[in-house]
Amino acid sequence: MEVTEDILIKYINGDLPESEQQLVESRLDDDEQLFQQYLQLKDIWDYSGFKSNVYDYNVSKEWERLSVRLPLKQSRRIGFKRVAGVIGMAASLILAFFIGNMFDGAKQTKLNQGSAHIFTAPEGQLTSVTLADGSEITLNEGSQLIVPLEFGKANRRVNLDGEGYFKVSKNKDLTFSVVSGKQEVKVLGTIFNIRAYTNESRMITSLEEGVVRWELEGQHITLKPGMQVVYDAENKSIEQKEVDVNSIRQWALGRYQYEDASFDEIISVIEKWYGVKVRWNAKEFEGKHFNGVIKRSSSLEETLSLIGMMTPIDYKVKGNTVTIQLMR
Repeated sequence: MEVTEDILIKYINGDLPESEQQLVESRLDDDEQLFQQYLQLKDIWDYSGFKSNVYDYNVSKEWERLSVRLPLKQSRRIGFKRVAGVIGMAASLILAFFIGNMFDGAKQTKLNQGSAHIFTAPEGQLTSVTLADGSEITLNEGSQLIVPLEFGKANRRVNLDGEGYFKVSKNKDLTFSVVSGKQEVKVLGTIFNIRAYTNESRMITSLEEGVVRWELEGQHITLKPGMQVVYDAENKSIEQKEVDVNSIRQWALGRYQYEDASFDEIISVIEKWYGVKVRWNAKEFEGKHFNGVIKRSSSLEETLSLIGMMTPIDYKVKGNTVTIQLMR
């Protein structure tokens, strides 16, 4: 089947049968030019707030109009299989090391630096890590991955604070598990994403390929591709929902795509990306949720203008401080 523009639009709308969806995903994985076309269509859809009919758009003209309205810089074309090492702004470290199993005892056990390798992604950078078993992890900025020295012997357990995109090598004899606070995700070999920053109340686990088991305080959920589990530590709630598998890795490609996101989630991204402190009144935005996409290649001013297109805000930038107020 030829993947035409109409097919991509149907794919974005979720109008394709499962067999054709899988075919499109396979083609997107292998064809950089097709993937770039998908991103352009998806941007048009995202900027319209997921409400407009994509069929009403002339793609080339709409993309040109969108680029003029929001002068986004063109990013390097990136294929799905080239995530670890193609982010232009990232300090990408490919590190191979022989390490082995995680903690004996409780998940909250603290490790001395001498007993584990600790990998971090500084603010404004991404870090790519290749483990001894061939698993690949891309760490988002401000993230930390702890890998014990004996990783790979009795198990394959690591500890994550922040966000990581995992491509786990298959090993039917040794489970690969990621611990984030009270949450643990277990797999044998698959592709998934975890966002679990200690300064954020929500922990989000999304599955792109394979099967994972999500566990927290005696509860467990088995995820299939396209499923996401969101745990909110403040109100102790657990939410399951379906997501576009192609949206899972977007942050590693320099794009933050959000659906039904609270304003504090967007603020968190802005502070990390641009190294600023945002002052805002949480009560003004209480109950408000947003859909759209932000590109890392956009300037702070462009990103704030985009937010202003979605909700009426007044903002001021002074040095490294941004003040945002809801217009009345």
